[in-house]
Amino acid sequence: MSWYTSFFTDLANTFWRGAVQPSQTSAEIDFIAGLGAGPRVLDAPCGSGRHSIELARRGYSVTGIDISEEAIAHARALAPELDWRQGDLASLGSFGVTADLALCLGNSFGYLDHAGSRRLLADLAAAAPVLVVDYGCTAESLLPSLPGEIRMSAGGVDMVAVNNYDVASARLLIDFTFSDGERTQRSTCVQHVYTAGELTRMLHDAGFSSVELFGDTDGSAFAIGSHRLLAVAHR
Repeated sequence: MSWYTSFFTDLANTFWRGAVQPSQTSAEIDFIAGLGAGPRVLDAPCGSGRHSIELARRGYSVTGIDISEEAIAHARALAPELDWRQGDLASLGSFGVTADLALCLGNSFGYLDHAGSRRLLADLAAAAPVLVVDYGCTAESLLPSLPGEIRMSAGGVDMVAVNNYDVASARLLIDFTFSDGERTQRSTCVQHVYTAGELTRMLHDAGFSSVELFGDTDGSAFAIGSHRLLAVAHR
């Protein structure tokens, strides 16, 4: 069983819901809306629905898919009118969703092994002519200043993350501890690390003809030390 199938419980999800400010979501949706894609959006994974709900508020028709039962239940409670589906991105093609724009946001790319990531990109290319991948674990972003330990509190949940980088497999291993004072969850997150060039080649192999690389929602160019990569691919 893959690590992410049991990682996103209410403790982890509550932390992430509290950690992201509304201004960040607005900036990300402004960036997406500026691409000029059509009105149908596939948000996969959608998490607790922050992007999907804001897109719907702006008039988009959204399908959100996520493996976390708790996250989908939270999203459905907030916006029951939207198309929420629970499932694994490893079998995204089985959902049969087509859209004008596909989103893989929230640093969720790299959860699958290499073969699974290639298959996911192919499924996303089959689903939509435009794809946005938000990826914070490129080698250029991660390796210049990889912190050993991070401590944060959000949404009433304390989080400790201890990072280790496996050189031989190019994987980031993050030992997470979430606690709300009464309950504690310990889980290890595994993310595969690619260079921006490797991701670009994977997107081309998946069927996209052009790829633009941005370092943030302000449209700045991606460079060594950028804290995230926003890759915009057109089929």
